Amino acid sequence: MVGSKQTKKNNNYNTAIIIIGGLKDCSVIYRAIETYLGNEGNLKELISGRNEFNLRTEQTRGRVERAIKSGFLHFKNQDHRDLLYNIFAGNGLHLEKELILFWQFALSNSLFREISLRVFMKFYYSGRTTLSKDDIIAYLKDFLGNNKRLNLTWSENTINTLSTKYLNFMTKLNLLEGARKKTFKHIKITAESLVLFLYFAKLHAPESNNILINEMLPLSFVSMDDIKDQLKKLSMKGNYNMSFNGVELNIELTHSFHGVCDVLFNRP
Repeated sequence: MVGSKQTKKNNNYNTAIIIIGGLKDCSVIYRAIETYLGNEGNLKELISGRNEFNLRTEQTRGRVERAIKSGFLHFKNQDHRDLLYNIFAGNGLHLEKELILFWQFALSNSLFREISLRVFMKFYYSGRTTLSKDDIIAYLKDFLGNNKRLNLTWSENTINTLSTKYLNFMTKLNLLEGARKKTFKHIKITAESLVLFLYFAKLHAPESNNILINEMLPLSFVSMDDIKDQLKKLSMKGNYNMSFNGVELNIELTHSFHGVCDVLFNRP
């Protein structure tokens, strides 16, 4: 695994995608999240002690543990932790958990968010049917050229591997399909998932209620043409308060991060 040494300020632009994209499936991430949120000390035992992920070397087990922690167990505040706990600890929760992993990784990892916004979602909304490794390689090279201040000295091999592993992970999330030729899947999220997306968006930009200027909005899989109508329908069900003045579409969350899943899924 090749990565660059980076300053603390820019450590979110790391190559964790390579490690995450190399995991056999998403079930190992679910187990890690559930284990960590239940008892933080058991994560190391799960990965390194019992080696339940079937990783060959201690060095690999350490890399996987660090990548999962930084990508899926990094919380901005207690609200963020409460949200993940209630999503993954809830009994009988029928939810597209792959989307939760997608939003959580995008929230925690700047490089994954950049590729997802500037390449994946751009092509998805454009109506293209396929996404290739070359599309991502071209973007990464352009990104490095335009952001030299980040001092990201990735080799050609690292860029190539990042692109491949990104596609692998998106396939495991059921957002792409196919072996060599990756095809977009049509994503139609449930009302409950769209409400939860608003909580991830709020964590990304807590200073503003205007969802239209929230960087995360394209990751909702709802087009700009449809977003106002869909959010209006959900607001009428009492999931949140919404106001639109022709320019700003303001969302005021009415449920706590701790209790929103109980309300959405009628938990006692």
